[in-house]
This record gives sequence, C-alpha cells and structure tokens, in this order.
Amino acid sequence: MDLSFKTGEELFQFILLGVLLIFTVILFIVVMNIFMLLKKLNLGASGSAAADAVEETSFWKSLTNAVPIAKEETVLLDHNYDGIRELDNHLPPWWLGLLYGSIVFAIVYLLNYHVWHWSPSQEQEYTIAMDEGKKEVEAYQAKLGESIDEKSVKVLADAKTIENGKTIYTEKCVACHGAAGEGGVGPNLTDEYWLHGGTINDVFGVIKNGVPEKGMISWKATLKPGQIQEVSNFIMTLKGTNPANPKAPQGEKVGDVAAATTSGDSTQAK
Repeated sequence: MDLSFKTGEELFQFILLGVLLIFTVILFIVVMNIFMLLKKLNLGASGSAAADAVEETSFWKSLTNAVPIAKEETVLLDHNYDGIRELDNHLPPWWLGLLYGSIVFAIVYLLNYHVWHWSPSQEQEYTIAMDEGKKEVEAYQAKLGESIDEKSVKVLADAKTIENGKTIYTEKCVACHGAAGEGGVGPNLTDEYWLHGGTINDVFGVIKNGVPEKGMISWKATLKPGQIQEVSNFIMTLKGTNPANPKAPQGEKVGDVAAATTSGDSTQAK
C-alpha cells in the first residue's frame, strides 16, 4: 500500500475518507440498535419493561455514559459547597473519542511530515505548485505564440522580448543585414526607407513568408510565430540608430506611424 501523499490536499482526502468510513460504521450500529429496539417492542414490551428496553438499547446513552437523574445518588460525592453537591460523572465517551482521535491525528501528522516524509512540507508543496504553474504558463504562452500571424502581431517593448529578438537577429539576420542593421546583401534596417511596408505587421509578414525574388528566405519553417514577433520588435528598435557605413536607402520613405492599439499596427518596420 502506497501511503505517500504529494500534497496536503491528498492527505486531507485520505483522512476524510477514514472519517466517512467510521461514520458509516457508526450509522450502521445506530440502525441496528433501532432495529433491535423495535424488535423488542414488537415482542410485547410495555410500561416499565418498554422503558427499560429503551434505556438499555439507547445509543445516545452509550455515547454520553450519563447517569439517569433517578440514579444520581450512586455517583454523589461527599463534597458539599453551600448546598451544591458534586457528582462523580465520567467523561462522555464521545468527548474522550475526540481527545484520543486528536492524539492519534497528531502522531500521524508528526510521522508523516517530520519522520517518514510521506507528504511534502508546506515549502515543498509551494515549490511544486509554482513549478506546475510555470509549466502551465509556458504551455499557454507556447499555444498563444502559435496563433500569432501578420494580423495579430503586436508591438512589444519589454526587455525580454527585445533581448530574445536580438539573439535571433544575431543568429539569423546579421549575415545579410549587418550586426547593427546597417545593411549588406539585404537593405538597411535603420533608416526611414522600406521596401515592403513600414508597420510591424509588414515586417512580420516579410520574415515569415520571405521575398524569394530578392533573396529573402521564408523563416516560418525555422522560427515559431512568437520568435518572429520578437525579432520583428527588435528590428523596430533599430530605426534611427545611425550605424557606421549604412547602406544606401532603398524603397519608399515612410514617416512615423502611431503606436499600435489592440490590432498591433504600429511604428516603423522594415
């Protein structure tokens, strides 16, 4: 039997199952108790005999262990304080059951978390939850990234996006466009002249689909949509950087374009 619990919730469910099992047993005893009582009554018990039968088979009496008022003299102590007498009643079985149950639970808890480590500690459980959450976020972002296209691409200015885009640019684009975007085989990416449109949507489309007749290959089979969005945003940051030895302007001059809203159409792109 595997008693290892990955989370406190699993331990709670195990304990709850045990409690329900105990409750089921108690309920069965109550039902059988009532059945036996009815059976005795049906056999013709009446008057004091019936009362004695009820008292003898009372499940509540077995839980409280209470002494009937008529028999309190049997448990009366000699203590007398201003006319108040003390009874030597025992603790109710239900109360003792809770006490002993709490002690057993405390021992199980101690052994579980501090001796045998069946379940992770709160700190470990937090780490597990954070790791699972991180994986879920990454899976969601990956799924979201696959849905990006020329229409849904957005302008992103956060440092992580720009840094990732720069890494991709360094690996894939430097050979044709230069380390600083000054141009080479490909056009200059830092001036105001654009061959295929000046929005980030245009840049995304050119990188994704390429321009085969001019030597620009399609990157959609190599880069994921999210990566194309990152490198497109990095290219947007090159405008106006004025690198050394820039290539002569090509295409049409495009003025500043207002920043994108939800559609993602925005600033200058190459």
